[in-house]
Amino acid sequence: MSGRWLTRIAAVLLFVSLATSTLPRLIAIVNNARTLQPLTYEARRERQMGPWYASIEKLRRELPKKEQVALISPPRDLDAAVFANYYLYPIRTRLFAGRNAYRNAAPDPTRPKTLVAVNALHAERTEYDILRDRDLRAGRRVVTTPQLSEPISTFILPIAASVDGPSPDTFLIEATLANPNTAPAEVRVTFWPKGIVRTIAIPAHGTAAYYDFVYQLFGIMSSGWMDVESSQPLRGAFYFVNRGRGDATLLPNASPATAIEPGTLYRDTKLFIVNPKAARATAILNGESIPLDPHAFISRPIESLPVVSGDVYAFVSTRELNGRTNFLWPQ
Repeated sequence: MSGRWLTRIAAVLLFVSLATSTLPRLIAIVNNARTLQPLTYEARRERQMGPWYASIEKLRRELPKKEQVALISPPRDLDAAVFANYYLYPIRTRLFAGRNAYRNAAPDPTRPKTLVAVNALHAERTEYDILRDRDLRAGRRVVTTPQLSEPISTFILPIAASVDGPSPDTFLIEATLANPNTAPAEVRVTFWPKGIVRTIAIPAHGTAAYYDFVYQLFGIMSSGWMDVESSQPLRGAFYFVNRGRGDATLLPNASPATAIEPGTLYRDTKLFIVNPKAARATAILNGESIPLDPHAFISRPIESLPVVSGDVYAFVSTRELNGRTNFLWPQ
């Protein structure tokens, strides 16, 4: 057999082998093209890209057209945010690599107020506190073994907060309530000075634990103080926590006291005064009279330890250079 025939046979065999391996894929591409041909451009995109593109289409209908939108994406999914930026056009967007990047831009007056969370699976309009709660819920509590009190029916938390500073500062209350009784406990929690009330039930011999007490109960990011009243004596522990720095301080059960313990004052030092009663009160601060509404919660910056008196509860917070928050409680 001549060399020419050998070459032709080899070419035929090569073609057959390639056709055998690629023909099914080619048929699938042709069939897909025939399926897509009668569809609109948007319907083709959705068919090809699935739920992710459907979520982008929904956003295009919902988002404001004349204001910039923040696209917040985990660093591992920034490519999805880049594609979202493209497909949302002409809506103007600004990319943030994670929630921390967005909150650190708080001093920027041009920071967008409308938020979109983007990952590889979908994109959705959201709010900052929802993203924050999602991150906190996925993380771990700082206090793994809380120091529970003896059974009592009332807890007064002199400070209760769910607020953020610049990354990594994330302030919250980690709470644990244990019911040692044979009967269920109904617990009334009031967040002052807003006066918001929530009621929770703890079964007999049950325990309720919270990674962010204020937000989980009230759905807000704010600060104040808290009154916890139970129908049964409970063992409880409430910690003021900076989740981002892993710091935790066990909160005292407050009652009117003003003789603040001496201690070192660092930076960002503040005096807090709480009126835990339902009547007006007067605090005397370094000789100055300060009228307080019922259930008031006030703070002011200080540079030295003040002298406070009155039927109120006063304490000081100060931050060390490493960012840790220290408290000086009344004696």
